[in-house]
Amino acid sequence: MPQTFYIESDEEIISVIGRLRKSSAEKNIFVFPKRALVLQSIINLRLFQREAEKLGKKIVIVSQDEVGKMLALKAGIETESYSEDFSKKAAHLELTAQEKNVPLESIAKPVISGALRSDAIGSSNFYATESAPQTKNEPLPSAVETPVSTLRVRNITPPKLTSLNSKRFEGVSLAPQAIRIPLKETEPAVVSSPPLSSARAFAAEPYGIPQPQEQPRDERLKNFYSNVPKVTVAPAPKKDLGRGTVPIAGKKAHKIFFILGGISLLSLVSVVLFFFLPKAEIQVTPYAITQTTEIEMDGRSDVFVADDGILPVRILEKEKEVALTFVTTGKSGGTNQKARGTVVIYNNYSAESQSLVATTRLETTDGKLFRLTSGVVVPGMTNSGGKKEPGAIEASVVADQAGAEYNIDATSFTIPGFKGGTKYTAFSARSTKTMTGGGSGGVSDVAVVAKVDLETAEREAKEKVKDDFLSEIRGELLPNERALDEQVETVLLAPVAMPTVGTAASAFDYKATFKVRVFVFSEKTVKEKAEAAGEKNLQGIKFKPISSDITYSDSMPNFSEGTLRLRARALLTMESDVDRDSLREALLGKSEEGIKQVLDSFPEVKTIKVIFHPQLFMRSIPDSRERVFVLLEPGEKME
Repeated sequence: MPQTFYIESDEEIISVIGRLRKSSAEKNIFVFPKRALVLQSIINLRLFQREAEKLGKKIVIVSQDEVGKMLALKAGIETESYSEDFSKKAAHLELTAQEKNVPLESIAKPVISGALRSDAIGSSNFYATESAPQTKNEPLPSAVETPVSTLRVRNITPPKLTSLNSKRFEGVSLAPQAIRIPLKETEPAVVSSPPLSSARAFAAEPYGIPQPQEQPRDERLKNFYSNVPKVTVAPAPKKDLGRGTVPIAGKKAHKIFFILGGISLLSLVSVVLFFFLPKAEIQVTPYAITQTTEIEMDGRSDVFVADDGILPVRILEKEKEVALTFVTTGKSGGTNQKARGTVVIYNNYSAESQSLVATTRLETTDGKLFRLTSGVVVPGMTNSGGKKEPGAIEASVVADQAGAEYNIDATSFTIPGFKGGTKYTAFSARSTKTMTGGGSGGVSDVAVVAKVDLETAEREAKEKVKDDFLSEIRGELLPNERALDEQVETVLLAPVAMPTVGTAASAFDYKATFKVRVFVFSEKTVKEKAEAAGEKNLQGIKFKPISSDITYSDSMPNFSEGTLRLRARALLTMESDVDRDSLREALLGKSEEGIKQVLDSFPEVKTIKVIFHPQLFMRSIPDSRERVFVLLEPGEKME
């Protein structure tokens, strides 16, 4: 039957090997807690396994410490995980029944005649220095002649020699304590217990274990030197430590174990970094080229699906009004000058304002005509203290004809344009000063409407209507649709009241209504045809389109028939087609030389850059595809 040993976290390898040598079972199970001192060093574990092989015994390490189990496996020791099933199967205590009618005797004190020698590990004289026989104590005066059972606690580690100033076993005797445990309800019994540390003694108090009383320091020193046998520690050789020899000598031993533990920890971190963390980022740069392609397509408004070069189109149509004011640039070409001045125009018609355009005629009572040099808005009537006041505004006027007879004094004017309506008598004007400037003998500097002014007004009115129309329909377009901005049609719906060429005016107003319409189509369909027409193979390398810039020129729309002859020029940007998955598979596990050989099979790759993580340990691409990432960089022009 296998024997189970429970190891303390700070217990050293010497103690563990001592347990193994005292075991009579062929299979021995050692239960270690997490971060146990023995499990932190591969050297300790190899010494442990070698000692077991020499003794012809099998050892099994049970622990939840994954790092320690991994080191144990490397040392050749079988491991198991600690679980509830194991704790139920493992025997924590062993009961040994004694014969009846045999008087109970106390447990003998352990006698230490010498220190455990580390250089004897793995040899037949491992405990050669421990030769002093154990002596029995005097029988307890209260011994009972009844059958008893001896309970052996699972921690059978030989007592450790502590330093003089150690606080761990301060106040605790090295001699084992005796506890009486009855086999029956009416019978007492005695249980032997190993020495307890202060922490264990405190935990044992509820179970009736007698605790030693605290002694003064001087008495403890006296007892220490009188009761504890002398321990001789052989000095460790300075050079050439024998194979399997581990020097254990106080602080020096702790320092050695600390150094070995640090080396083991560093080795473990290196192993974890190498096997679990390495990654590689592969930056691939393909080739890039540009191509220009011209295509033609027939658009039809009665077709809804693209087929054999037929492009579905639709027409968007709106009516737009425009009102603009333009400054005249012409000058009067006559030799006579025209009189000019200012008038105040009155609105006795209503509370609403009235607009009057440039060149509006004003007529005197004797029939002389003057015209407004610029458009004005006459305010409406107002109510002040229950009395209605007419709206009034001052405006500049110029005589319709040249001559000194237009240099008239202040007078009243009517507006001939309102004749025949109620506004004719409600609107009036009056000058407050004499009109001046009329005469002959010099070149006139009066501004007049020129032909170029009328042409400019019509052109700018159409451009404004077009811009306003395109801005409105942006929100009406479907995804991937495009309006053919280059072929927007604007048609004048009604004649425009415009001044004639030569009319004296510094500015004039232009008002008109236009019908605006445009063809709309799917630009995605156009791009697909342009990309399909591009050249896909160049110098044995396959290319794919990345982006396209399309311009439309010389297209011929026919709005009445609903057809469009579309002509487009596409500037295509193309990159070599790199199969990232195939490239990654080919590069797995490759070093620098292997990477160069792989690139010979991928002519579409211009350059490649491999970034390792971490840089310190990596010299080749990892074998696992989950730790290799391929990133495509922007293409570079083919030389």
